[in-house]
Amino acid sequence: MSQSNSLPISPKKPSDKDGQNNPSALLRGWPDYRTRDDRSGLDPIDTRAEAAHTAGAMIQKLLVGRVRNPIYLFLFGVLGLVLFTPLVLVILEMLNENLFPLDAWIILLITGIIGLAILINFIKNLIRIVFR
Repeated sequence: MSQSNSLPISPKKPSDKDGQNNPSALLRGWPDYRTRDDRSGLDPIDTRAEAAHTAGAMIQKLLVGRVRNPIYLFLFGVLGLVLFTPLVLVILEMLNENLFPLDAWIILLITGIIGLAILINFIKNLIRIVFR
């Protein structure tokens, strides 16, 4: 007389927890998606998607986030100036009729626009801190 080796069945469905209590478990790339129920968290696709989501969130915070720490705000302003200054220098050289190649213009425009966005955010955060 042998006993059957069946596993006990849980009355709770795994999808109940995923869908209702943790909505981020349904979105690929969000934290807790790759470690949801019955997953090891070692899936390379989910790991890369979560890393990309984290990098995107960091870039978003960098460009439009609020900075309250004065040291971070100072570094934020320095970064904006470092990225924006080469574009200003190239425009000044262009006015003196010293032309740069097209690929240099593309790189400097991209970094200059990012630097300008960071400088605008720096000024907004500085005004927010000073006139609080």
